[in-house]
Amino acid sequence: MEFHGKVAVITGGSTGIGRATAHALAERGMKIVLVSRRADRLDATAQELAAQGHTVLAIPADVADASDMQRAARTTADRFGRLDLAFLNAGIADGGSLLDLDIEAWKQTIDTNLYGLLNGIKAFLPALRDTPGASLLATSSGAGVHGVSYRTAAYAAAKNAQATVMESLYGQLKDAGIDLHLGVVLPPLTRTNLAGDDLSYWERIEHNLAKAGLPPAVVEPEQFAQVIIEGIINRSFWIHTTEDQAHRLCDGRTAGTERRTAALLNARTHAMLNDGTPDDYLW
Repeated sequence: MEFHGKVAVITGGSTGIGRATAHALAERGMKIVLVSRRADRLDATAQELAAQGHTVLAIPADVADASDMQRAARTTADRFGRLDLAFLNAGIADGGSLLDLDIEAWKQTIDTNLYGLLNGIKAFLPALRDTPGASLLATSSGAGVHGVSYRTAAYAAAKNAQATVMESLYGQLKDAGIDLHLGVVLPPLTRTNLAGDDLSYWERIEHNLAKAGLPPAVVEPEQFAQVIIEGIINRSFWIHTTEDQAHRLCDGRTAGTERRTAALLNARTHAMLNDGTPDDYLW
């Protein structure tokens, strides 16, 4: 994709990976539309971009609300008259135990992560499908794709469903003869507020990794944003940190991730074909 002068919508664009990607795209000349529920953080990120001379539009909206997303699409079209990239990145993390009676955590997680993706596709796909070279990205997670993060079951289930939605959309677009680049973004452990606003959480994660003899695998959002940029340029379907990118863009912090991912995927396949159990791919 040639970025300069084109328009990108980013949901969950006020913090973390969304914010970092907004900056990375704006630096390449894109006009940025930020969509987020938190008006205070949304305004702060928009002001950052505007202060650097970038073109930015901030739209307060809840991705779980289909009418909000339709309004965001109309506002984008009214302001810019085109759309080249939709990065459907908004998401929340919640455990969702299956051993208690509470279902609310599941509803909230699925509404934001799964229906948020579906609402974004329904809102932005009409503009994207008619734009040559356009891209639609969705942030999923290895928690539900590579193996199963079973202690956060609601999150893992929603993230697995997101990948299935994107794979199905790929097939349906191909059948319809529509050349639209799709990408499933699979971040490594990234220092964001997905698990809450206390970012010292990630220091505890790194401490626990060190105790287990594992490398400090937490990366900064700005580092992973460069992985996303390369995924857009290369029109990759699976956008994740390769071994080369781990060393070139992430200070080697995610080195060995491909090997660990392969082990989880192989363990699931082996269990399915050999009457096994999930033990080796639960994490």
